[in-house]
Amino acid sequence: MSEHIKQTSDLHHQWRPALEKLSIRYRPPYNCRHTYATICIMSGMNPAFISQQLGHSVQMLLSTYARWINSSSDWSELEKLKIGIKSVSAEPSLS
Repeated sequence: MSEHIKQTSDLHHQWRPALEKLSIRYRPPYNCRHTYATICIMSGMNPAFISQQLGHSVQMLLSTYARWINSSSDWSELEKLKIGIKSVSAEPSLS
């Protein structure tokens, strides 16, 4: 597992053994996408940027993840997980 995953089929082949080695219960790789989107929204990142990262519209992003926006318990819940998001730096666009 020292090489980068280059194809989706590689991901699915290596996913379960990686979780087992880390003693993490199985969950589909797709769940990481939801985790990423939720943390980005809770961090206050720009919805246009997040939707671009996920490959869908801002409308789809907001309709799917609206419940995570401005929740009063967001950061206390993240603190329980000891997740620290320090900052987001945007690289200049090439266009």
